[in-house]
Amino acid sequence: MLDWIYNLLGTMLSWFSNIFFGKYALALFLYALLFKLLFLPAAIKQQKSQIIMAKIAPKMEKIQAKYRGKTDEASIQKQQQEIMELQQKEGFRPLSGCLTMFLQLPVITFLYKVIRSPLSYICKLTGEEITKIKDIITAAGITPALDEIGLVANIQELGVDAFAGIDLTKLPDFTLFGANLAQTPSFSEFSILWLVPILAAALTWLSSYLMRKWNNVSTAPVGNGEVQGKSPMNFMEIMMPLMTLWMTFSFSGMLGVYWIYQSVLGILQSFILSKALPIPKRT
Repeated sequence: MLDWIYNLLGTMLSWFSNIFFGKYALALFLYALLFKLLFLPAAIKQQKSQIIMAKIAPKMEKIQAKYRGKTDEASIQKQQQEIMELQQKEGFRPLSGCLTMFLQLPVITFLYKVIRSPLSYICKLTGEEITKIKDIITAAGITPALDEIGLVANIQELGVDAFAGIDLTKLPDFTLFGANLAQTPSFSEFSILWLVPILAAALTWLSSYLMRKWNNVSTAPVGNGEVQGKSPMNFMEIMMPLMTLWMTFSFSGMLGVYWIYQSVLGILQSFILSKALPIPKRT
C-alpha cells in the first residue's frame, strides 16, 4: 500500500546519487536537506510557540504561587482553569509542538526504510531477485546480511559479476574517503568506520547543548529552589548521545552518515531560528 511512497523516495535518492556521480553518501546530504526544508514551517511554528511560552511563564508562575500549598480539589481545578485561560488568551497551544513531532515520525520512518533498502527502491529489484542474490551469497559460503545495505556489502565482497542476470547498474557507490559505508562498524575490530558513530553521538550532544544555549533555556533556581530544566536536560544530553552511539554501531555506516547530516542541518536550523525568532531570556 505504501510502496508508491517508498518508490518515489527511492527514485529521488537515485537522482541525487546521479548528481554526485553515484556517490550514495553525498546523495544523502541532499536527501536530508530536502526534508529539513520540508519541515521548516513546522520548526518555525514550534519556535513561535516557545516564544509565547517564555513570555507567559512569569504569569503562570504567579498563578501557581497564588495556589501554592492548596491541595484541595477545588483549588487545583481553579489553578488549572486559570492557566488554560491564560494560554488561550495568549494563543499558546501546549500540544502543538508534540503534534508536529508526531506528524514527522511516519515520514522519518519512510526515509530510514528507503535508506536501508537500496536494492528495492533504487535498483528497483523484485523480491525474487533479492532472494536470488541471497542464494548466490549463501552458495559462496557467506552468511547473507539481514538488511539490504548489508547485502550490498556482500555483493561488493563477491563482485557484481557473480550476480549475472540481475541488473545492478543503478547500485550507487557506497564508499566515502576510503570507507565502505555499506558495512556495519564493529566494536571488536577497529576501523575508519568508528568515526561515523563517534561523530554522530558527538553531534547529537552538541545539537542539544547549542539548542539549549541559543534558546535561552533557564537554569536559574525557581520556586522550591530546584534548577529549572537542569535535571531533564542533563539526562537527555547524556542519554541521547549514548543511544545514538549504540544505534549507529548497530546499523550500516550509511545510516550513521545520514544521522550526522540531520544533526548538522539541525544545528544550522536552530542557530538561524534563534537569531530570526529569539526566545526571550528569563531571569
